[in-house]
Amino acid sequence: MADSEDSTTPPAVSWRAILRGTGALPSGKRTGGEPSDPALQLWRNWQANHTQVVALTRQWQRIEKKLIHSVGIPEVAIRISGEEEPKIAQSVDEIEELVANEPAIEREALLAAFDERQKRWDEAAATLGFDAVDAELRAALGKERDFVALVPKTKAASLPGVAAKLAILIQLGEPSPTDAEFPWPELRSALADIARLASPEAAVSPM
Repeated sequence: MADSEDSTTPPAVSWRAILRGTGALPSGKRTGGEPSDPALQLWRNWQANHTQVVALTRQWQRIEKKLIHSVGIPEVAIRISGEEEPKIAQSVDEIEELVANEPAIEREALLAAFDERQKRWDEAAATLGFDAVDAELRAALGKERDFVALVPKTKAASLPGVAAKLAILIQLGEPSPTDAEFPWPELRSALADIARLASPEAAVSPM
């Protein structure tokens, strides 16, 4: 999943702040409260799900770190003839592949050692609720992919809607809200321009 607690995907709150700071996009709602622009509704759905993705990712990382510190990653080291360093196998398939041409290696002993470590990991993971969080995160990431797929198919009906579509793509792709590498400053500038042109006096974001 993610590599560290310091996720490359910026938290949702930072993007609300960016949108407000770039001109504070108007709500894009009709008087009845329904969104007048489908792109803004897509943004709201994306943002709600993205907030969940960020929270679940951090929870997933915290549990994984506890598991690694308490029981260790289920793996075995295999010394292959002619290799200076041992190979690390983290699955039965990897073990089978590595020992296929090594008749001198005790295959059954390796499989038994791996099975024991995998059982310890599974028991600790069940206690900490790791599998449930993992399933929730995978489901949220699936929804995120669905929302991204809708971006080019959703026609904006206003400048705030155009800005909302652009914000989704920036939020998904840039390493951080202050990344200085091309094309992120340019895209943030374009988003700020759209927000300013959409409503210079607006005081609320499209959330």
